[in-house]
Amino acid sequence: MIFWLNGAYGAGKTTVAKILVKKLHNAHIFDPELIGDGIRDNYPESLFFDTFEQYPLWLALNYKLLKDLDSRYDGDLIVPMTLLKKESYEEIIQRLKDEGIGICYLFLDTDAETLRRRLVDFGREKPDSWCVRQIPVCLAAQREDRFAIHIDTVGKMPERIAEEILAVRV
Repeated sequence: MIFWLNGAYGAGKTTVAKILVKKLHNAHIFDPELIGDGIRDNYPESLFFDTFEQYPLWLALNYKLLKDLDSRYDGDLIVPMTLLKKESYEEIIQRLKDEGIGICYLFLDTDAETLRRRLVDFGREKPDSWCVRQIPVCLAAQREDRFAIHIDTVGKMPERIAEEILAVRV
C-alpha cells in the first residue's frame, strides 16, 4: 500500500509519516522533495518554479519511482508531500491507481492558526517565509480536494492522527 499524505506545509505530514513507519511492520518513507531538490539543483535559476509540481519531470519521476518500488518492495510506502494541483494528483496518484496499485490518498486537514503556530511560533519559519505565505493556497487546495480522505488534525497529537490513518486504510 502507498500512503500519500497531502497537506499544507506544517500540517504534520513528515511527523505522522515517521510514526506510521514505526506502526507498520515493513514500511519506508518515500520523499518526493528529494527528487524535487535534485531536479531544481540541476536547473539554471532562470528555469526555477515556485513548487516542484510545476516541473513535468518531477511528476514523471515520482510516478515512475513509485511504480517501480511497488513492484519490487514488499512493504508499505509512506509519501509525505504537498500537492496543490489536481493535475498533479492525476499525473501521479490516479495513474498509479489506474494500474491497480493500492494507494490510500489522505489530506491532513488543518487551519491557518494551527499552521502559523507550527511554522512560526515553534521557530521553524520566519513570519514572512515562503511556507507561511502559502497558507491560503494550501487551505484552498485542502477545501477543493475531492479525491482525498480528509483527516482533521486540529488539536490532535501526531500519534492519534496516525491511528486514524490506519483505521481508514483502504
